[in-house]
Amino acid sequence: MEEEENRNPRKNWDFMIGIALVLFGSFRLYQRTLAESGWDYRAILTILFIAYGGFLIYRHFQNQDSNKN
Repeated sequence: MEEEENRNPRKNWDFMIGIALVLFGSFRLYQRTLAESGWDYRAILTILFIAYGGFLIYRHFQNQDSNKN
């Protein structure tokens, strides 16, 4: 029980970081499409950051569901 409480702040930070990565990455990708620049390594890196943020959010909700059982 005590170990679970110690890990809770880490899970919350991962969730907030995931939201930030998705939001800022999406905004950056949107700005790139408006500028009509080519798809270089920066665009691919931005998509990878968005995917990692989505994974952090997904993992947060998966852990939350497993803790209820």
